[in-house]
Amino acid sequence: MTGEPSDLHAPPQAAALIESLRALGYNLPDALADIVDNSVTAEAVTTSIEYNADPAGGWVAVVDDGKGMSEEWLHRAMHLGTDGPWIHRHPADLGRFGLGLKTASFSQARRLTVVSCTQDGRLASREWNMDHVRRRNGWYLLDTLDDEAASIVRELGFRGHGTVVLWRGLDRCGTGKVLINQMAKVRTHLGAVFGRHIGRGSLHLRVGGQPVKAWDPFLRQHPATQDLGTEPIHNAGTVVTVTPYVLPHPSRIVEGESRNAAGPSGWMRHQGFYVYRRDRLLTLGGWLGLSGLRPNQPTQLARISVDVSTDDDQSWQVDVRKATVIPPVQLRDRLADIAALARTRSEQVFRHRGSSSDQRSGGRGQLVFVWQQHSRRGKVGYRINRLHPVVAAALSGAADTVGPLLRLLEETVPVGLIAAESNSAPERTPQAPLEAEDSDEVVRMLQAAMTRLPNDPGSREAFRQALRSSEPFNRFPDVLAEVLDGEGAEGK
Repeated sequence: MTGEPSDLHAPPQAAALIESLRALGYNLPDALADIVDNSVTAEAVTTSIEYNADPAGGWVAVVDDGKGMSEEWLHRAMHLGTDGPWIHRHPADLGRFGLGLKTASFSQARRLTVVSCTQDGRLASREWNMDHVRRRNGWYLLDTLDDEAASIVRELGFRGHGTVVLWRGLDRCGTGKVLINQMAKVRTHLGAVFGRHIGRGSLHLRVGGQPVKAWDPFLRQHPATQDLGTEPIHNAGTVVTVTPYVLPHPSRIVEGESRNAAGPSGWMRHQGFYVYRRDRLLTLGGWLGLSGLRPNQPTQLARISVDVSTDDDQSWQVDVRKATVIPPVQLRDRLADIAALARTRSEQVFRHRGSSSDQRSGGRGQLVFVWQQHSRRGKVGYRINRLHPVVAAALSGAADTVGPLLRLLEETVPVGLIAAESNSAPERTPQAPLEAEDSDEVVRMLQAAMTRLPNDPGSREAFRQALRSSEPFNRFPDVLAEVLDGEGAEGK
């Protein structure tokens, strides 16, 4: 047939499509982050995630004190695809496709109820109920608040302006202990995703009544973190800002902070690029699929901050979940070069265990390690540092017996086994010294070392100062201070 084509209306089947939208790949932390995006857009200062894990009637609610929505605006916001990606957005708007509120909610629950109150006190509500959509096989919203939802809203203490997003029929995120355990992951995830907002005080987040703490993946306050400089990269009329960092070796991080520094999934998984869009984190590490870049142990301290604007959404292919991106082709070579620099510096830190100081010095502020790497006939070996304060103290009192023991330990270090283990399981992060021990064990080690201390006050004080910058005791400043101060008082 020839001639002008006809317009044939082909709307999707509501029941089929709404079920299909549940399979976009959200997990619970990503889904709740998408809901919090709306709170940030609404200029909320405080946002709380509350939940009831009762298997018989569990629910999850996100409550904010933002501007709220009028009935007309709420009705529009509950449409799928409210504002497409081509719409120019307000600088505070974290939206992308106009789908997040709905698709994030559908991914976890069968009922989405939104109650909103504007600053002039007008209250509005709308509900998507998947079972109702299926019965009608049409895009039909409910506009009245049922008794159960009204009771939950009252229980939440919702008053004044703001919005409540309520999930019921929790068939995907679970209930009981499953939901409780998931919420611990949500708290950690939100601390990373909204770390900048929380850190500057523009957003206060709580999950289950507990405050969400901001997570800085770059440890910028640590004196041993290397900031390699910020570079603006021009991209089709916009500017992408890239700042590579190299974190301290885990042995230089104080006990109790190492796990937080590693991130929720550990050092290996959190190396790479951190892409921010209007201060909202999209990717928690990873090498963005750049050619030749793979995660491995020596590069796990390399983390790179990348800031893009919403004008870059299309070129960076930001997905519906705002959880993955694909960098533009024209930027990949430069990003790879920056990554190579950060990875090389990370490898150097691992090679030298983070120390650029003279190992012969025991001065404060210069880290002294127990083991030192050396090469012999083209092979790598390790030697115990005889100038480490504890080793030196042991040798001073019993060199004839301790010396041969140290040589035995050095010659039997299973270097080959360690290398094989590292290659076979690169995701396993080496344990920092005494990482698995409690403070009592550290105290016992310190006290044992002190039995060899010289009697003259000058030598004892030099030893005490040297311990403060010696591995592994540098990771336990509180324990070290307690023991050394006590020893000093006894000496007096």
